[in-house]
Amino acid sequence: MIFRVPVLVLKKLLSLPYVVLTLFIVVLLFGNSISLDIKTHAYAISLMLKDMIVFVLPLIIFSFVSNGLMNLKNESVKVILCLVPLVCLSNFTGFWMSYICTTPILKTGIVAISKLEPQNTLSPAWHIDIMPLIKNDIALVLGVFFGILGNFAKSSALEKANIFFNTVANFILKRLICPALPLFIFGFIVKMQYEGTLTLIVHEYAALLGIVTILTYGYMFTITFFLSGYSFSGAIQKFKNLLPSILIGLFGMSSAAAIPTTIEGSRKNLKLPDLANIVVPATANMHLLGDCFAVPIIGLALMASFGLGLPTIGQYLTFTLYGVIAKFAAAGIPGGSAIIFAPIFESVFGFSPEMLTALTAIYVIFDPIATSSNVFGHGMFAMLFEKVYTKVFKQPGKDQ
Repeated sequence: MIFRVPVLVLKKLLSLPYVVLTLFIVVLLFGNSISLDIKTHAYAISLMLKDMIVFVLPLIIFSFVSNGLMNLKNESVKVILCLVPLVCLSNFTGFWMSYICTTPILKTGIVAISKLEPQNTLSPAWHIDIMPLIKNDIALVLGVFFGILGNFAKSSALEKANIFFNTVANFILKRLICPALPLFIFGFIVKMQYEGTLTLIVHEYAALLGIVTILTYGYMFTITFFLSGYSFSGAIQKFKNLLPSILIGLFGMSSAAAIPTTIEGSRKNLKLPDLANIVVPATANMHLLGDCFAVPIIGLALMASFGLGLPTIGQYLTFTLYGVIAKFAAAGIPGGSAIIFAPIFESVFGFSPEMLTALTAIYVIFDPIATSSNVFGHGMFAMLFEKVYTKVFKQPGKDQ
């Protein structure tokens, strides 16, 4: 017991957000002392890891999409017909709220975002091209197809294949990619420091944390207020019921670990409490509303920062449609959403490797806020689902 608290503190300090923050600080302060040879090799390793992640990403996307859909197999047809479209609509709305609220801020200069122009150019010591076997959008379509097929065919062969691919994908994510993320990010941080962009990122993006927090929690609390019959005290009470799970998301940085307490809090908030047992676990990976704000806001700021300009409505619509589908492939690891969204940012907005790394690094630092807001979103969505479900299918409820 005497050593338990120091061990827990040490374990927390070794979690990915704190490691990435430490890397930022160390490279920022002592980057000039690192030899050029070490920098070029670190950058080469980061590029290799990026190519390896891109190589396995189609498998991961396929597995998480199909598994997310096939997990609904035990639900009634009514719940499925209501659940999936509402998840898509909620994610879609979250993406657009982040765009509508953020672009005026970036345009008016309330948050000053400077264009990052490299002062030098760092070339990798070596580079090996590793190309994926299939494109990510094909993996998305296949995942949707097999997920829906497995939902209704009830084939044992499909279920076994789903379990196998999901096991492999989780092993790759949690045992290979996740441990390698600090090393993956380090090389690009070194490159940004060498090229003079790291200091600007540290200065410019500190304000983003406040923007993400205010917009995300403000949006979800507003919906909770409406679902509480326009009662501020009712919304506060519903938030308090979800607060234990939100705190688990904040300090544990795991929305999956918060599922039991999210169910418990949601049951207190619903007139049909049994719906919480279905909705929360079924949507834990596909409805990440906090990420619908955090990822696009960071991406939009990076576009302004690297001089790409803000996207048009048409471009953002394309991004949103891909994003809604990609939500079914959300990865339950720190920085997972940024990894899943990286190819979308690259194909739709033309993100460079440095921008994709900055996106992942900044998102990882924001991970406690993003995860806690995802958990809040799970509880809020359960209330929203009950409201829509009872309206559409006229299920009788009882007074709370």
